[in-house]
Amino acid sequence: MLPTGSTGADASPRTAAARAVRLATGLTPRLGALLVCDWRTDGSVRHILDAGTVSSRTADRLLRDGRNVFVAPNELASALSGADNRCAVAALQARRDGCAVQTEHGRVPPVLEVMERFGIAPAVHSGGALAWHEGPAPAGFEVRQAWVWLFMPDGRVVVYVDSEGTVGLPGGTPEPDERGDPARAAVREVREETNIKITQPLHLGYLVDPRPDGPAVARVRMAAVATAVGPATADPATGTVHRRLLVPAHLVPDLCGWGAVADPQVHAAVRAVAQLGVKAESAPEAVEELPVAGLPAVCPRP
Repeated sequence: MLPTGSTGADASPRTAAARAVRLATGLTPRLGALLVCDWRTDGSVRHILDAGTVSSRTADRLLRDGRNVFVAPNELASALSGADNRCAVAALQARRDGCAVQTEHGRVPPVLEVMERFGIAPAVHSGGALAWHEGPAPAGFEVRQAWVWLFMPDGRVVVYVDSEGTVGLPGGTPEPDERGDPARAAVREVREETNIKITQPLHLGYLVDPRPDGPAVARVRMAAVATAVGPATADPATGTVHRRLLVPAHLVPDLCGWGAVADPQVHAAVRAVAQLGVKAESAPEAVEELPVAGLPAVCPRP
C-alpha cells in the first residue's frame, strides 16, 4: 500500500503524509500539492499528496537496505488492490495534469467527469427546491414552463448545454396561444432548442413555484421519444447552437443541479416512456454528444 498515516488533532494531512513517508523510507519529503481526495463508504477520506521524486542512487540504496518501497507505474496493479490502485493511477494523472481530483473509491464521480468533458459549469438550480406533484396542474395555476424528458430509443435522455455551460432538459415558456396546451409548447420548444422531432408528449406532473412577486405558477414536466434528429441549429430565442448530449436518466438530476429531490420525477419519466416501448433502465451508461449533423434515422420502438 502507499505510505499511510492517520490524521487527527495533532496531525494534518501534510504532517501525517510526511511522517508516513519517513517511516516507510527513512526519507523526509518536501511535500507538494494535494493530488487526490478520495472518499470511501466507511466515511473515511484519503488525501494523496505529491512527494516529488528521488534520485536513482537513493532508490538503489533503499533497495540494498531491504526497503522494497518503489514500484514502477506499470506495476501498480500488482502492488496495490482495487481502490488503492485506482487512487494511485489518479494521483499520477493529476500530477501530470497539474490539477487535483476528487474520487470515490478511486473513481471520479460520473457527473464530474461529464462536466469536465463537456464544459458544464457548476451551478445551483432553484428547481431542486420546488415541490413535485404527479398528475395535471390544478385549475387556476398558470403553466409558466413545459420541459420534456426526451428519450432516445436506446433509453438515454437528451439534455442541452448552452454557451454558458448551463445544462437542462429542452423546453420553455408557452406562447400566449399555447398556455392552454403545454404539449404544443413542448413540441415547439424542443424543435427550436434541439431540432429534434418527438412523439406526442405524455404529461408527467408539475413543480409548484411559489414566486415571491406574484401567485404561484406550475412548471410542467412531460416525456416523449425522439423520432428524428436534425442538424444542430441556432435557438431562435437566443441565437445559441446548443450541444445535445445523451445521458442515462439517473444522471440527469445531478447534471441539472436538482439533486436527489428529483428522483420521483426520474421514476415518473421512466415509467411513462415504458408505455412507448423504451426501456430506460437498461440504457447505456455512456454520455455522448449527438452529431452536429444530426442522425440519418431515428425509429422509436412501437
